Amino acid sequence: MESNFSEIKVAGLAVDIDETLAWTIGYWVEEMQKKFGNPEELTIKEMVEKYRYTQNVPYWQHAEAMEWVDEKIHSNETQKELPLIEDADFYLKKINDIVPVAAYLTIRPENVLEGTRDWLTKHGFPAAPIICRPLEETNGSQWKAKVLSSLYPKILGIIDDNAKLLEFLDKNYPGIIFLYDHKDNKGQANVVACPNWLAVYKEIKDRFRNKKV
Repeated sequence: MESNFSEIKVAGLAVDIDETLAWTIGYWVEEMQKKFGNPEELTIKEMVEKYRYTQNVPYWQHAEAMEWVDEKIHSNETQKELPLIEDADFYLKKINDIVPVAAYLTIRPENVLEGTRDWLTKHGFPAAPIICRPLEETNGSQWKAKVLSSLYPKILGIIDDNAKLLEFLDKNYPGIIFLYDHKDNKGQANVVACPNWLAVYKEIKDRFRNKKV
């Protein structure tokens, strides 16, 4: 697995990692509640449901907390420790039998490629190139949208949790976005809302089962 477009050998789907395969936010919230407080006394699940991302938690928007997050983002050891989203490994293997996982496309910085590769291998995910964000790219969603567009039709779409990606994709982008952990398609025809991994699997099976990729 290498962070190199030329390593993509088969046509298929891209797959995001954080909050799609790895429950990164769960790890961060648990640690940040211990380090920086939890004045609302929310459980980890309640905090994730309320704020979704740590940058939306108002009482964690200070230098010490943001420095901690930045350190973790750039830590290979942290990537190896992240919890797995339930059923992600099971269903992605089944999806790979229908349409290949052609690449893992993530806004993680390229300096955590090693830890990311180790984590994917540890959990038995299908082998595929990993495309990480170059360090000079500061807008992760914009960068990902550009890469996704440039790789079509080799990459036919993506499984991703981040609806912000849609803001940067051209309205005529022909690929399919399987929007994991969402219940509506944000008003876009090429977006398929999938509230869980079973839904992702069923939607992909319906669209690709009888098609040659």
